[in-house]
Amino acid sequence: MGDQSGRDRVGDLLQRMRYFASDTLTGKNIEFSFRAPDTGRDLALATEVRREVLLIFKEAVNNIARHARCAHADIDVRVERGGLVVQVADDGQGLSEAVARGNGHGLASMEARARRLNARLDIETRAGGGTRLVLQVPWRSASHAYLSR
Repeated sequence: MGDQSGRDRVGDLLQRMRYFASDTLTGKNIEFSFRAPDTGRDLALATEVRREVLLIFKEAVNNIARHARCAHADIDVRVERGGLVVQVADDGQGLSEAVARGNGHGLASMEARARRLNARLDIETRAGGGTRLVLQVPWRSASHAYLSR
């Protein structure tokens, strides 16, 4: 596949996320906001971290497009001292009880990816009240350095 190091920066991840959200959500007539930091874009991410974060994000956005029946989605990405925080929320119908209890394959996949990153994944949902996913990826874990300069 070649050297990907020039593409493993926070800024590239943000650009990919923005394009994916735009393509996926506007195709379903879902309005969305995308907030991302101006600072920290040049921080380098390990290739695996970029890949896993992007795949979790894509699953979250696809779930909104396919299942949420929402009018608006709100995406907020922050670079904090402790790590990268990605929040994806919608004003849709919320997750069904079965899916909220872990019976959704997409949610299980996101949770497995988060565990591989030693990240925290929280999903809050209310019937008729939308869903909010928050992914917190630490810059460092006990066994891996995820951030390089």
